[in-house]
Amino acid sequence: MKLKYLIAILFSVAMLTTSCVKDEMYNGPATITNVAFAPSTVTPDDAVTVTATITSIQGVASASVFYKANSGSYVSVPMTAGSNNSYTGTIPKQVDQTNIAFYVNAVTSKGVENKSAEKTYKVGAIPPNYAAIVLNEVDGNTKYVELFNNSAAPVNISGMIILKNTVSLKNADNSPNWSVPTGTILPANGYGIIKCSGYTATADPAAITVGTVGDGMSAKQTLLLELTKPDGTVVSTFQRGVAPWGTTISAIPTTDSYSRVPNGSATWKLALQTPGKVNGASTGDIPAL
Repeated sequence: MKLKYLIAILFSVAMLTTSCVKDEMYNGPATITNVAFAPSTVTPDDAVTVTATITSIQGVASASVFYKANSGSYVSVPMTAGSNNSYTGTIPKQVDQTNIAFYVNAVTSKGVENKSAEKTYKVGAIPPNYAAIVLNEVDGNTKYVELFNNSAAPVNISGMIILKNTVSLKNADNSPNWSVPTGTILPANGYGIIKCSGYTATADPAAITVGTVGDGMSAKQTLLLELTKPDGTVVSTFQRGVAPWGTTISAIPTTDSYSRVPNGSATWKLALQTPGKVNGASTGDIPAL
């Protein structure tokens, strides 16, 4: 009989221990993995998107990104739940040279908190190396102007201006004085497309769309294009013919554009249209008239 009682007591203890282990497991913290941020190179024009995978048997009640700028206090921003246990939050834009530290915090439906390891990044303004940017292709047939970053580093081209026949390009609504929008970065050896009125080209997907303007481009008129710094200093030029600008002259083949050949060089030729990618071989000289 004593043996039966002993066995019953041991069984009860085992069941109680198992129940406690289960309760502790179910009441444990959420698991936070795959914490990442984008873009990986942050400029003062960038809000930073933080993503993480958060899972919990009890369910996730809330998730937040806690961040601090330099030695300041932590500030929290809520994260939004997506598919497959993904969560997303946004750290707002910060000034140049700010050091940001952040972590992801998750709270289960039972009120148990957990936080990820801390990550950091530094905000760095990309320099406006205007001398590296050239007018690389001008197409009066499918209506675009292509810019090329002729350097191995990204360049901030915000505020640059294009003059057509000595007058600034117009905005898409035909109001005057178009300029490159704030926050426009041309990647290293990258291309930017300015869509002109009547644009029908199909640009390479890797190219940056710099903007849309109200001006057209003609393949059969005298033309002077000047790319300038925000202060108006000219850094790159294309010219066909001489003033008076906008005078009708000979057309070029509808498949061609005015292109720097070789790509990014000082020499302008006719070449097949290559919007947003390296210019091809010359198809001939640009007619003077």
